[in-house]
Amino acid sequence: MTNTLTNRHGDEIRIGQLWADDPRRTVVRTLRIDGLDDAGSLGAVAVCTVVQAHDTDTGQVTAPGRVVTINIDRLHTTGAGNGYRRAPANTAPQGSAPSAN
Repeated sequence: MTNTLTNRHGDEIRIGQLWADDPRRTVVRTLRIDGLDDAGSLGAVAVCTVVQAHDTDTGQVTAPGRVVTINIDRLHTTGAGNGYRRAPANTAPQGSAPSAN
């Protein structure tokens, strides 16, 4: 498809970006965008790899490697701070397992 798309909120979604789940979740995932696809009537989706999962109850950090698809319009932080948010680039370095500090 393309390397960059803009969602309905005006956020630029690019391959290689890292996004994190809503921080209120028990397990907060960090997602790396690996591709952007057209899902027909559902709109554009980001094909993402879960590069890190942090269990906020236990503090355990894992690197599941699971692939998920997310509508690009969901990749947006709301005014109340809810929803997906951009993750710092150093959250999950490529090619190495995250530490469990």
